[in-house]
Amino acid sequence: MEKKSTILIVDDEKQVVELLVTHFRRRNYQPIATVNPKVVEQTLKTFEVHLILVDLRMEKRSGYDIIESLRKQNINIPVLVMTAYLQDEKKNLEKLGITENQVIQKPFGDFSKAEALINKVLNKVLIPGEVGSEYEDRIYRNNRTKVLIVEDEREIAEMLAEELESKKYEVKIFVNGKAGLDYFVQNKDNVHIAIIDLALPGLSGDILIQEMLKLKPDIQIMPVSGHYASEIQHKLELINFPPEKLIVKPLHLEDFLEQVKVMAANAGTL
Repeated sequence: MEKKSTILIVDDEKQVVELLVTHFRRRNYQPIATVNPKVVEQTLKTFEVHLILVDLRMEKRSGYDIIESLRKQNINIPVLVMTAYLQDEKKNLEKLGITENQVIQKPFGDFSKAEALINKVLNKVLIPGEVGSEYEDRIYRNNRTKVLIVEDEREIAEMLAEELESKKYEVKIFVNGKAGLDYFVQNKDNVHIAIIDLALPGLSGDILIQEMLKLKPDIQIMPVSGHYASEIQHKLELINFPPEKLIVKPLHLEDFLEQVKVMAANAGTL
């Protein structure tokens, strides 16, 4: 089965983001989104992204600035821009070599034009209807899994949480190791899966994992790192944690969700 394509949506209007995420989930894509355009580069280090949809006019950072930054860093992910002001923006878009075929105009209407353009960029066949929802609803209908995420980039943690919550996982977030451990000490019976970034302030991820396993040996743990895999695996070996369980960024979201699903099944909560 073909893997879902991950689309990063960047727009500072929350309603637009929610609309797009809901639509593309139903259409068998794997959307992730942010209303903060300043975290685009960090997001791309964390997730494997196949297409970026970016609004041009945002308060904290313009879409133009994002596109220029990606080009300077030789990040060759396809980008489609979104705007309600195409006529006003034409000259600026032309300077960047962006044509109308790379523009999704707001308001979106029935999404058919936008979706045809996205499928063309991703070289996909247009899917005629919603897919996968009945099957996934059946799997996650009685999901009782409680997940702890300890990740020092709050926006990244929130993206992961949003994906998990869409599958009916209950998620708690902490941005430093000590706070995550303090919570776990008090609530270990209410945590089934822990997703731990290994580069944490306050208490390193490997030590956090070691302490959690002392308190609850059967806790399901997913260690995650964007750093050199061999060095991190060695740290895991030192605490007798299986190094092959390390997940290296950027994450492919579909694979990530599948791994969490297996862990939930192992915990007996799914």
